Amino acid sequence: MTTLNCAAKLARRLPLSLVEVPLPSTNALGPWCANTFNIGRFPYLIITNEKTLLTVLLPFKEIHTIVPRFLQSLKSLLTSLNISSSHIKREVEQMHDIQFTQRTNRQTLGSMNDFVHLLKAQLDQGDRQSLDELSVFLSEVPCSPLKMESPKNAVVRIFSDTDQLC
Repeated sequence: MTTLNCAAKLARRLPLSLVEVPLPSTNALGPWCANTFNIGRFPYLIITNEKTLLTVLLPFKEIHTIVPRFLQSLKSLLTSLNISSSHIKREVEQMHDIQFTQRTNRQTLGSMNDFVHLLKAQLDQGDRQSLDELSVFLSEVPCSPLKMESPKNAVVRIFSDTDQLC
């Protein structure tokens, strides 16, 4: 089980019920935070992990399918970061049960805002990149809350720590 903490802007538009008091996340990466943003007139979702700042980008349309699309994109992103298939399988299985809340982490929201500005600057350069490619780009950005470590390195560290516990 994991928690997806939705910013107020997203929570108002979410066709799912929100949990007032969430249970603790049981997956290795822990809780996630989600918000919406626009590029031009098109709305998107930005979903960022609170521990590692790993970020998944999705089109906002078909919001009622957020869970399967999020899990599929996360699986693809973790694969591109060379996380082992056994870790990916375990993580995604533990995340099939997602509880939605409106409790957001302000530090994560700040990082998400920085990521949106980086995305817009990246797109202003004229490169036509897929959302998956942009997620990989964001995974390599050094982040102040991670003491200038990249989300990619933070994810690799978490899964290597998980190996040592087994």
